[in-house]
Amino acid sequence: MVAQPLLGLLILASAWAALYTASRLIDLERHGVEVHPLYALYRSRRLNGFIERLAHRAPRLWRLLGNMGVVTSPGLAIYISYLLLMNLQRFLYVPEKASPVVPIIPGVTVRFQSLPWFLISAGFIILVHELAHGVQCILEGIPIRSSALVFAIITFGGAVEPDEEALERAEGISQMRVYAAGSFANLIIGLTALTLLILYAGAMPLPLIYLLHWTYFLSLNIAMVNMLPIRPLDGWRMLKIVADARGLPIIEKLATGGFILLVALNLSLSLLRFGLIPL
Repeated sequence: MVAQPLLGLLILASAWAALYTASRLIDLERHGVEVHPLYALYRSRRLNGFIERLAHRAPRLWRLLGNMGVVTSPGLAIYISYLLLMNLQRFLYVPEKASPVVPIIPGVTVRFQSLPWFLISAGFIILVHELAHGVQCILEGIPIRSSALVFAIITFGGAVEPDEEALERAEGISQMRVYAAGSFANLIIGLTALTLLILYAGAMPLPLIYLLHWTYFLSLNIAMVNMLPIRPLDGWRMLKIVADARGLPIIEKLATGGFILLVALNLSLSLLRFGLIPL
């Protein structure tokens, strides 16, 4: 059973190695294609144009969603902080009730039979996350330096690179709309997928159930984790805006250190008790 997925990964890795070698021999960058050892980018102005058209199609809706993202982001950060603190308490006092906290490692903590659904979900979630950032940049008048489709060796996604100088010059609320947009988009997708599973799982084919399961699981976790005040996550960027505005940069440094410690303790204690168990 395991041989087929391993063979598939071997074929994929071989094909990627051939593509990487070809890119060294042929100048693909002039066509907007950059191939690296573990990922490839396709940059195009058409992608920028697509994001601009999307932003201008329903600006009031996107602005509303941007504001909702700013409002909900502290709640996401507080909720995951609560979960991590309670889990740490269980590890220390009632370890039999603690929940595993494991990194996502395809082929290790993600079973091979779940890999296709995981990869499709992850790619879609990353793509929407980056699109949400891009749309808010356009609405706030922040130029997008480049946008690209990303094809990693095991999944796909997107990348939006705003003009960092223009972003830093923007008002605090504008920056926060941009930073909060990705997590809020993930939150919407995750809750939608979970609702569909609750209401219609009995009538769904198994592949769709697997796909929706990974979509809601990854979306909700990314939405929350991304709001942690740990550099370079968006939650850290939002906290930094507030701390700098109040002239208290020490808050950002203390929060970053504290949350790194909190996550590290959960991970290490989980590894000691559970090991790298599959999700």
